[in-house]
Amino acid sequence: MHPQRRLLLAGLLALPFAGLHAAPQAGSVQLFALTSPQRAASLRERTAPAAQAELIKAAQKTLDRPLHLMSLVRTSGLLDGEGTRAQSQQAQEDWRQARLQALAWRLSGKQEHLDSARRYVLGWTANFQPSYNPIDETDLSSLLFAYDLIADTLDDGQREQVRRFGRTLATGYLAERVLNGGPGTARNNWQSHRVKLGTAGAYVSGEPALIAAAQQRFAEHVPHNIHDDGLPHDFEQRDALHYVVYTLEPLLMAALMAQAHGVDWYGTQKRLGAALAWLEPYAQGKKTHEEFVHSTVSFDRKRAATGVPGFAGEWQRNGAATVYQLAARFDMRYTPLAGGLHPPAWVQALFAA
Repeated sequence: MHPQRRLLLAGLLALPFAGLHAAPQAGSVQLFALTSPQRAASLRERTAPAAQAELIKAAQKTLDRPLHLMSLVRTSGLLDGEGTRAQSQQAQEDWRQARLQALAWRLSGKQEHLDSARRYVLGWTANFQPSYNPIDETDLSSLLFAYDLIADTLDDGQREQVRRFGRTLATGYLAERVLNGGPGTARNNWQSHRVKLGTAGAYVSGEPALIAAAQQRFAEHVPHNIHDDGLPHDFEQRDALHYVVYTLEPLLMAALMAQAHGVDWYGTQKRLGAALAWLEPYAQGKKTHEEFVHSTVSFDRKRAATGVPGFAGEWQRNGAATVYQLAARFDMRYTPLAGGLHPPAWVQALFAA
């Protein structure tokens, strides 16, 4: 184990877990992030035919897409044409393609999609060392969601490779000290994405200390990120519903990963429900909001000035489609709202009731 990771893991083992559920015992956790083997086997029956067709068609178009491995993926803080943004976007697309191809295999049974998914998952987990920037690396969770769907086709050595990667991901993202990002990021959407990535890595690793650390980080962060009336800190900071969605999605995904392992994180954090209720009238179209007008972040003004879509003008309510599809897994009252917002096909498949 890398010396820095050994120190980080030692720190995680020393965390006080007062007030949390007892940490699972070694060997008692099924090694998946989001989708259990049983749920993966029933994916076809759970997914609407239209979503199945859309996913398979999209996956067919990208079967021959090459890998875009990089040692450092960086898009945050960069505009189009700056730095390695374009190359990094291709690398990030690899992680989403892994998820797409794995879903297409489960839905169609075609070997070519399985081969493609395995190429992405094994290619990226072999040697990639995370930078622990959660904005640049947030879609690494998609890589692990893909792993869930294909794990039973891998040999022991390949599964251990992915578990080691999960351990690396969790150890860094769940560290008490923020490894990448300023102190302000410990409260905003950056931390929400750290929690999501750390949770995915912890469950894939199967290590009880990491899973307990993920639960603690979640429990600590939610009341820092969401006021007791449901107002998210990110809205105060950015004056944008875009960032309300961007902080709620990863938190809901983390809670769904815990739910898949039989643990209720959502119900113990009433503020997540309060935030969904706060956002609901905007998602319903009963309220509107002009985005980023009073943002405290200068990069938001830079993006608006250069015409980056979504950083000026009225918020489009379909931006909450994924949030309410996830929310409907905890509260079925949100099912009609989610359906009316038309979530992406991959969201429908992975997060169907």
